[in-house]
Amino acid sequence: MGQTPSSVTSGKKMSRMERQTSFRVLLRRSMKKKAKLSHTFSLPPSNDSGCSAEYPELMNVNTATEEQLMTLPAVNRQLAREIVRHRQMIGGFKRVDDLALVSGLGAEKLELLRPEICIKKQLSRTSSCTQSLDSVRTNGESRLYSINSSSIFQLQCVPGLNQEIAANIVDYRNKKGPFKSLDDLIKVRGMDNIKLLTAKQHLSLELRKFESMQALNGHVNDWPELSPFLSNISMNRSIPKSRFSFPKLPNGYASAPVDDILELLSAYSHRPLLEDLFTYERHGVRCCRLASWNLHQLSLDKIKNPGVREVVCLTILENKFSLIAIQDVIDVGALKEICDELNCAGLRRVREWKSNSRNWRCYRPASHRESLGFIYDAGDQITVEAVDEPSEAIRRLLDEVAGLTSERFTAVAQAFAICRHPVVVVNVHCFERLTDEDCKHIQRVTELSRELNLQLTVVGDFRTWDNVESLKTCESLIDEDVVTTINTKHIGRSSILCPGTIDKSNFNRHSGAVRSGLCHLAIPRDWSWGGPASPFCPVWAELNVPD
Repeated sequence: MGQTPSSVTSGKKMSRMERQTSFRVLLRRSMKKKAKLSHTFSLPPSNDSGCSAEYPELMNVNTATEEQLMTLPAVNRQLAREIVRHRQMIGGFKRVDDLALVSGLGAEKLELLRPEICIKKQLSRTSSCTQSLDSVRTNGESRLYSINSSSIFQLQCVPGLNQEIAANIVDYRNKKGPFKSLDDLIKVRGMDNIKLLTAKQHLSLELRKFESMQALNGHVNDWPELSPFLSNISMNRSIPKSRFSFPKLPNGYASAPVDDILELLSAYSHRPLLEDLFTYERHGVRCCRLASWNLHQLSLDKIKNPGVREVVCLTILENKFSLIAIQDVIDVGALKEICDELNCAGLRRVREWKSNSRNWRCYRPASHRESLGFIYDAGDQITVEAVDEPSEAIRRLLDEVAGLTSERFTAVAQAFAICRHPVVVVNVHCFERLTDEDCKHIQRVTELSRELNLQLTVVGDFRTWDNVESLKTCESLIDEDVVTTINTKHIGRSSILCPGTIDKSNFNRHSGAVRSGLCHLAIPRDWSWGGPASPFCPVWAELNVPD
């Protein structure tokens, strides 16, 4: 008698979890008998608060200040600040599990906090009057926003401006150039004298370095002029988040830093679980993965979208591609942007990827064929280097490819040294059905490689399977039933070919197409979000490079 259910062991030794549960029950019962509460806790106003009146010691994370949050287990000032910032960004937590998305919290800390916290959507009478010193300091800070570099997210926070006018300002700036006077804002569609008078005291013409980068835009894939609202969002890589101060929006919540918004979009963008863990070895033989990817109108504007950049970089890293042939490159600098992100990442997911050599390089031939290029890893696991001074035999083969001219396809060849083994890669992009004459020209290249005893592979987007089959002297490592497009709207057939037969080549018959993890919530899809980085899937094949 007198024993609580949690204290009865029935002859068995209690587990650690049972002892912790028992301790919490006893603690709560003892707390109910005491009238004194810590001054850091908010007193629940009524029984319908969402925090149970039976346990008044539970902290409401929707109303708690930074100082109050710091009384919780494993919560320091930085984590408390992140909880408050995330709460303001999403308009309040709806359930305890939402705290898992707070930067620096994670599942383990959440389990420690779960017995101590609760969720209540309404604002508490006490917490509305109790602000932390940091909250007062942040809300009290003010600065001028530059109309020549601020994003739509920032301009819409200026008194007198809404999202539509902010988007029109950015659109006007992109078309006409920087504003020379604040009074020129009257020329922007939707602006009037009253709005201009209200907004002018919060604006300046000064260019700010951390606001100058375009991050999200409507020129992604084939969606031109999607919306002026998406044309310019700033993204900072070097200035700490604590340096930013954001005014309050009309709904009472502080406007969220763009980095936090992108972080939230990234957290909800699915990344695949890899079934085959590739270790640069197959059956005891060292090998590497060659890949081909049509990135569909790859421009500087497109690759500056953080969603596109994250998808491209993570797809390369997750699948451990050593050499990637890229098709449909509009701007040469876009390849360098990809390498810069891989080498010195600004995106958290890319930065935290452990098995990254951070020694990526790009190559584009110095010719008119600017739509084709290569990205390769010059790291330690599998070293890939572009051959600047090829041998006479390789030079003869490269000259033969340079002579391929047609309106139906474009092709470029480059010699690489993969772990000191020379390999000539021919990058092809077909636009129409190949003629018999086109096929003869390409077959002449493959026959010459066998005559010179050189390792050659033909990769790229051949548009249709008929074009792949028409190259009689080559065998495809990608089967016909492998789908290499995301939807039926776009026509494409990416493949990797080897001269002769696969059995007589250095390829080990392991190949595939990547079809998951190609979408991101920061990429437009028609008039919604969650689009793909490209409508075409990357394909890959493994090439043996024995010691």
